[in-house]
Amino acid sequence: MSVQIEFGDTSLILNISGKTMVTTLRKKIEIPYNSVEEVQISNFKFPLTAVKRTGITTIGYKAGIFIIDKKKYFLSYHDANKVAILGLKGFEFDKIVVESEDPEQLEKNILMRCSHIIDQTP
Repeated sequence: MSVQIEFGDTSLILNISGKTMVTTLRKKIEIPYNSVEEVQISNFKFPLTAVKRTGITTIGYKAGIFIIDKKKYFLSYHDANKVAILGLKGFEFDKIVVESEDPEQLEKNILMRCSHIIDQTP
């Protein structure tokens, strides 16, 4: 994968490599845990109205920075069914959509570090 997730003491770190790094001109994105408002596990539907700022869009891969419904997104995924979607506040991005081998475990790991988020289970 082009993005590896690391859990720091105070922030979630996305280490970016490959084509995603080249097209976004970034090696990492550091997200303070207190900026995370929500974490969702769902199938991400890439809208045709998305505006690419920098990145890659192919049938099998979406990565980079996009404007979707007037919100700034960072995307990195091959399989839209295996993503975690982070809703952020007071951060450079409004949403981050990142693929994970085990999105449910990723969600649990993030929620463990974000005690300010109210339990999201239905």
